[in-house]
Amino acid sequence: MRVPIDRVLGCELTPRRPPGCPELELWLVAGHVDLDAHCEALMADGRAPYFAFSWGAGQALARYLLDHPAAVADLRVVDFGAGSGIAAIAAARAGAAAVVAVDADPDARAMIAHNAAHNGVALQIADTVPDDFDLLLAADVGYEGAAAAYVAHLGAQGHTLLLCEPERRGAVHPTAEAVARIEATTFPDVDYPTRFNVIYRIPGR
Repeated sequence: MRVPIDRVLGCELTPRRPPGCPELELWLVAGHVDLDAHCEALMADGRAPYFAFSWGAGQALARYLLDHPAAVADLRVVDFGAGSGIAAIAAARAGAAAVVAVDADPDARAMIAHNAAHNGVALQIADTVPDDFDLLLAADVGYEGAAAAYVAHLGAQGHTLLLCEPERRGAVHPTAEAVARIEATTFPDVDYPTRFNVIYRIPGR
C-alpha cells in the first residue's frame, strides 16, 4: 500500500515505533527535524504537518488506552484532532466498538487511514465530530483557543471526555480529576521541553 505522503519538511516519512507505544507503528518523519529552521515552511499552507510526529500527549493518551482497555471497550469513540491517529488506533486495538478519527487537515486524514491500515485496525475518518458518540478523546488541545473551547463545549453538553494535556508552562488544564500521569516525549525529537502528560476524565451526564 503506497504511502499517500512521502516527505514532510524535506524529510522522508518512514514506519517508526514511538517509544511510548512500541506495539504501534506509524509513518513519521525520519530523524530529527529542526522546527526553527523550517518555521516558514512549517506553516506555508496554513496547516502544520502534525501527523508526521508522534506528540508526547498523543502517545501518553494511546498508552493509557492500551493499558486500560476498559476505558473504551464497546464504546463509540471519537479522536478529535487525531494527527497521526495514534490514540484512535490505540482505541481500536483496545476494543472500542467503533472509532472515528477527526482532523481538519486532509493530509492528516490520508495519513491516519494509512497508519490504521498499517496497524491492522479499521477506523472511520472524518473532518467533523459526528453527532452520536460515547467518548471523545483529545490530546494537547488546551493551547489552541478554538479547539479548547469546542472540547469544553462538548463537556458542558454532557459528553464524556478523556483528555491528555502536557505539563508545560502556560498549559491550560481541565478542571477535572486527573486519572493518570504518564511520561512521554515527542517522537522524533523536536526540542519540545515536556516529559510528563496528565490524563483527565470528564464524565458525561
